[in-house]
Amino acid sequence: TLPDNTPVTYSEGGPAAAPTLVLLHGYTGDRNHWNRVARELTPRWHLIVPDLPGHGETPLDDNASADGMSNTLIDFARALGLDDYTLVGHSMGGAVAELWALGQPDKTRGLVLIDAAGVYRNNPSPVMQAIARGENPLAVRSIADYDRLLSFAMARPPFIPDSIEHALALQAVAHRYAQSKILDNLLSVQNNLPASSFQMVLNGLRMPALIIWGAKDRIFDVRVTDELATGLADSRVVIFDDVGHTPIREAPRRTARAIDGFAGEVYGP
Repeated sequence: TLPDNTPVTYSEGGPAAAPTLVLLHGYTGDRNHWNRVARELTPRWHLIVPDLPGHGETPLDDNASADGMSNTLIDFARALGLDDYTLVGHSMGGAVAELWALGQPDKTRGLVLIDAAGVYRNNPSPVMQAIARGENPLAVRSIADYDRLLSFAMARPPFIPDSIEHALALQAVAHRYAQSKILDNLLSVQNNLPASSFQMVLNGLRMPALIIWGAKDRIFDVRVTDELATGLADSRVVIFDDVGHTPIREAPRRTARAIDGFAGEVYGP
C-alpha cells in the first residue's frame, strides 16, 4: 500500500540478493502474463512483477495515462526500497517503462522494450489502419471483443484450456470501464503527440536497452524498431520471425533467454 493508500498487487520471485528485474505487462494483461517467462528467470534474478493500475488486482486512480502509471510505479518501487533495477516492459508496459526510466535514470540500470507502445512515424500496422478508419479493434467490451483482440495480438497463440481462456475473458470484460479510460488516453496520445516528442523521450534514455519484437506484430509493425534503435543511445534488437505482438506468451523461453543474456551483460558475471 502506497503512502496515498493506493494498493498495488505484485508477484515476487528469485533470490532476494540478486539484481532486480521489474516486469511490466501490457494493456488488458496482468502480472500472470509473465509467469512462463518468470519461471525461466527466477533461478538467476530477483523479479518484481506488478499488476499495472486498472489491471489485475491494482485499481486505477484518477490518472489513466502511461505517465500516471509510471509515477504510481515509481512510488511502488520506493515503497519496496528498490534503488537499482532493470525495467522490462511489454506493449503498454514498454511505454510505462520508458517514462519510469526517464524519471529515474540513476536507478534504472537497463531497459528492455518488448513490442513497446509508442508514437511512431512509420507504423502501417493493420490495427493502426483500422483505428484510422474509425474502428477500434483494441476495445474490450465483451468476450467476443477479447477473442478478437487475441487474434490480433498473437501469431502463434499458446494452448490455453477453454475454461482458463473463458476466465481470462471474463476478467478483461470486468475491467472494461477502467481499461476504456486507459485506451482512450493511449489513443489520445497517438493522435495528438508528435512523433518528434516521442523521439525526445527516447533520446533522454541513456542506459543500455534491449529491443525484442515479433516480426508478425499487427499492432506495432516491426519496422518501428528502427525508430527505437535510432532514438536510444545504446540499444540492440532481437527479432522473432514467427511471433506476433506478444512474445512473452508466444515464445516465453526465447524471450527469457534474450532478457537473461542482456541482464547478464548489464550486471556482469
